[in-house]
Amino acid sequence: MIKTTFVKRLGRHHFAHLRAFSEGLDVQASAKRYLGIEHGHEAKTAHTQTVDAVRMVARRRGESAWRLIGLRITLSAATGSQPSLDDFIAEQNLDGWSEAEVAEMYLDAYPPDKKSQRREKLRSRQLQLLKTLEGVAAETPLPSDLISGWFDDVTANKLIAAGMVTLADLGAKIAVGGNWFSALPAVGRTKATRIRNHFEMLLPHLMAPQKAVFSLATNHGLFAPEPPQEAEQSLIVLPRSALPTLPTSMLSATNDQEAVESWIAARAGSELTATTYRREAMRLLLWLQYECLGKTLSQMNVNDCGNYMAFLQNIPAKWISRVRAKPGAPGWAPFRGPLSRKSQAQAIVIIAALFAWLQSARHLPANPWLLVNQKTGDDASEKMLDSKALSEGAMQEILKYIEAQKPSPSRTRIRFILRFMESVGLRSSELINARLEDFSLEPEGWVIQVHGKGAKNRIAAVPGQAIEALQEYLELRGVGSLQSAPPLAPLLASTLDPMEPIGYQALYEHVRGWFTRAIAASALPLNERLKLSGASTHWLRHTFGTRAIAREVPLDVIQAQMGHASIQTTTAIYGRAPIKRRVDELGKAFR
Repeated sequence: MIKTTFVKRLGRHHFAHLRAFSEGLDVQASAKRYLGIEHGHEAKTAHTQTVDAVRMVARRRGESAWRLIGLRITLSAATGSQPSLDDFIAEQNLDGWSEAEVAEMYLDAYPPDKKSQRREKLRSRQLQLLKTLEGVAAETPLPSDLISGWFDDVTANKLIAAGMVTLADLGAKIAVGGNWFSALPAVGRTKATRIRNHFEMLLPHLMAPQKAVFSLATNHGLFAPEPPQEAEQSLIVLPRSALPTLPTSMLSATNDQEAVESWIAARAGSELTATTYRREAMRLLLWLQYECLGKTLSQMNVNDCGNYMAFLQNIPAKWISRVRAKPGAPGWAPFRGPLSRKSQAQAIVIIAALFAWLQSARHLPANPWLLVNQKTGDDASEKMLDSKALSEGAMQEILKYIEAQKPSPSRTRIRFILRFMESVGLRSSELINARLEDFSLEPEGWVIQVHGKGAKNRIAAVPGQAIEALQEYLELRGVGSLQSAPPLAPLLASTLDPMEPIGYQALYEHVRGWFTRAIAASALPLNERLKLSGASTHWLRHTFGTRAIAREVPLDVIQAQMGHASIQTTTAIYGRAPIKRRVDELGKAFR
């Protein structure tokens, strides 16, 4: 068995451990506090290695008392139990007696123990030796030091594999907060806390200070819309009466925050869209407040637009935090990490839409975003053909696992979800909100009316696979067939009550749980299992689109079924049909 190395470089924490041990602290408690060990059984090894390392330094220096290092020198029971001189005076009511008389009486009552005196001298000599050696041998950790010098082998290897090679790298990860340890194998919150505490002991000055509190000012004047300021040096100065008057705003908003809420109320078609709009707008308002000295939306110019786009591409560390805190609370920051190119592009599209709407509502005199190249380009690392879809083989493996489990309401529901979603392609929200009354048998076949994204209604076809899965699911739920079941019954129901619908979180956890267990037990290749580790309910919608493309369903049919606003959206997400045609046609020309 390979022995774990706990001591590679001596630091002040090693001497703190030896002092604590010498003064009576339990070796496990001291090792956990000062040496950063993970398990109690490691304490003895870490302690021994520390003692050996310090003794080696003492011997090299020619210290004759090197054997005292690592020894626990205790006082005798008698000496340890005798009162202090002050306590003796109080107990014997000797206030007013001279110091000499009190000392004489104390020595009569508690004669000196030569063995205890010798122990006291040895302990004093031991502590003095540790102090001396600490001054000459203890290294001060530096941010540029390698992780391997200050952490045990096992922990260091995990940190290095996750990209934390130096102490500075680790400090930067910890400073972000949240689950900074998610990339470390077999490291949960408890172990992560141990690593953080050990790092804080090594480099307390490198610990990031408390994040600045990001909150929008409540002063309406700060965000009140104002016309742009005139240039200080202008060749032509018009009198106020000659300046054009801005039309009266069509909004009742008195500041930018209220104007943003008016925009969200008017344009967001769902709560999820409203959350996204509000997040991007608040980020911009915070940027104007903290980086532009409190500018308002109406004061933004073309340069500000370019600067904000550059800001999104390189977000400063102080603006990033994964700490779980409410917006505006200590520890919270507007971003949880750097933005991908796709996220940057989405943010700019939303902000540009906000400005266009506010200008139309006469809240803003002009829209500088019209004069800016809003294209952010593509991310070079993005894999264009990566698909969030279950392959035929993966679907078969998951269904095989499900069929092997004992019958239960949970198994019944996941079987239905897989077969229905694979052949219909609804969004998660559409699946949750659907009721049996939404189905109808038309001359063309079974269809379902869907209230989809943007609060838009559409008709989706329900093919044979989906109807068969639904009929079986309803019968096992005990509500009858599709023709006889209560119309108001939810399409997807609780496992405890067949008439009770479920929410998004319950659906997400239900599907994720089954996927995780099924994929872990599958015979799929390792690379596919790793890819599917992030599979969720939304992957089933992608599975439908991918499967329909592979089976040569026309793109306009897929577009209508999925409720895409344009066929470009369909081809952008499920673009293998044009690629296949391109490959086939070029293959014919260049055989």
